[in-house]
Amino acid sequence: MGGSNDWEVTNNEKRTLVLLGRTGNGKSATGNSILGSKEFNSKCSSNGVTSACELKTTRLDNGLIIDVIDTPGLFDFTGEPDVIGKEIVKCMELAHYS
Repeated sequence: MGGSNDWEVTNNEKRTLVLLGRTGNGKSATGNSILGSKEFNSKCSSNGVTSACELKTTRLDNGLIIDVIDTPGLFDFTGEPDVIGKEIVKCMELAHYS
């Protein structure tokens, strides 16, 4: 089979993953699994544990750098609309500058 592999790594290559979903769906736990360590606060709860966007980074054995951005449950956030907007902007900035 010819073609390039999307996960073929060159020096200093990086991927950014943004975790989105409803509150309680395991975004933080998924981020911890990807990172290989407990970086994001995670527990079984129907209420949101993550209150703000947060970025953590890991380097895989093959040299690929992965930035993981954890987000609060933006789609069912019960706070003020301006708080939701600020978190969306923060998430976009983290993804852009990572």
